[in-house]
Amino acid sequence: MSSFKKWDRDAYRKRIGEDEAARRRGAIMAEQWGHQLAAERKRLKFTQAGLAEIMGVSPGRVSQIERGEVATVAAIAAYVGALGGTLELLADIGGHLVRMPADPAA
Repeated sequence: MSSFKKWDRDAYRKRIGEDEAARRRGAIMAEQWGHQLAAERKRLKFTQAGLAEIMGVSPGRVSQIERGEVATVAAIAAYVGALGGTLELLADIGGHLVRMPADPAA
C-alpha cells in the first residue's frame, strides 16, 4: 500500500495561510519566468556578463532575475529589451482583453 495521500489544496492553504500560499505561488512563478528568460538568453548566445553590460547592471543582477529573485515588471522588461524584445502586459477585464506596453516610455 502506498503512503502517498491525495493532494488537498484547501487543507494546505488552511495549514500555511492564504498569504503564505500566495507568496509561495509567486515565488514559483518568478522562478519559472527566470528559467524561461535564461533559456532564451542562451538560445540567443548571450552571456550573463554580456547581457548585464547591455542592461547597465551587474552580472549578479542578471543571475538574480534568472533565479526568480527579482521579478518586477521593470526588471523583466529591461531583460527582455536587452535581448532585443519587448514586454507587453495583457489584462483580461471581464473577458475584454487590454494589451499594454510594460514600459510606457517605449
